Amino acid sequence: MNCNIIKDLLPSYIDGICSEETVAAVEKHIEHCQGCKDTMQIMKQPTVQIVETNVEAAKEPFKRINKKRRFQVITAIVLSFMICIIGYQVVQNVGNVHQLFFPKVVAIAEITDDMEDWQSISFSSDLINHQDYVIYDSFFWKKEIINEVNNESDVLLRVKDEKGNVIIDEFPISPGESVKLDSLNSKEKYFFEIKAPQGRFTINAV
Repeated sequence: MNCNIIKDLLPSYIDGICSEETVAAVEKHIEHCQGCKDTMQIMKQPTVQIVETNVEAAKEPFKRINKKRRFQVITAIVLSFMICIIGYQVVQNVGNVHQLFFPKVVAIAEITDDMEDWQSISFSSDLINHQDYVIYDSFFWKKEIINEVNNESDVLLRVKDEKGNVIIDEFPISPGESVKLDSLNSKEKYFFEIKAPQGRFTINAV
């Protein structure tokens, strides 16, 4: 058999569907024909199928995902900003909320003479209702006492408990200065007394 016939038979030979006579003829031929033998080896190699991919089509789902993700991020940023603004306005403008997160009471002490006696002071959170004690009833209290910056002079303060015992002896505070009172306990009533020259003094407890 010539090479052209053998090459036509090779696919059937490789697939094992030839008759015994054909198998014998092909094998006899390729023993002496290097060209047909090489052709058979090439045919026996696995076929690699190259699939052409549409790159743009493959990118399209990711583009949609990215657009959706960007929209979600922008929406979250806008909502967070709006919540912050609303929260800030509520805290600043609603008295009870502001007092909860930034507790503060104010005392106005009128010293009418230069006597060396201690004078009790009362505090108010709204300048209407007054009480003669301070109670640190939430986590947000800083436990500081402040001599208002516009006061004319230093003042002396001391702190008593409900039984009238002096638990923090006299300490000076200059205008615009503050003193930490970390030794005071939460949810207990404390009474403040002032000693100062004649005048009007504003004392803040925060």
